[in-house]
Amino acid sequence: MELAALWDTTHARLDLYHQIATGQAKTSFRNAQIAMGAGFLLLVLFAGIALWASTTAVAIVAGGLGAVSAALAGYVAKTFIRSQEAAATHLRSYFDQPLELSRYLAAERLVADGDLTQEQRGEILSALVQAMVAGPQPPAPPQAVAVVPVPGQQGA
Repeated sequence: MELAALWDTTHARLDLYHQIATGQAKTSFRNAQIAMGAGFLLLVLFAGIALWASTTAVAIVAGGLGAVSAALAGYVAKTFIRSQEAAATHLRSYFDQPLELSRYLAAERLVADGDLTQEQRGEILSALVQAMVAGPQPPAPPQAVAVVPVPGQQGA
């Protein structure tokens, strides 16, 4: 295939990927909101039934059903929220792709413009290809900063 055809095919696939990921995120978020709303409505409904119940047994059963339905709705909503978070992670990787590519192109330009021997160029290109194959690494977690007391100052 020619470069132009590859370029068009790649962008068509990326656009489809973007549509799928945004669709999943929207659907999951909407479903989570529906589940949370349904749980809240059931909780209010059963609480109302428990308040206006004629017997203690009916009030206890209605209260129990309200708690169970709210917990179930919370669980379902949490599941949809996790699905939405996964879709958001995929979207983030979609938008990180151009930045990653620009880094590789910048590295390639530096190697091409540098006054390097063939051996040095081969080592650098090998490391660059290995980095490309390995893919982007997740960011390192923030490290705790040690607070060193300054002599003559009191801590708060």
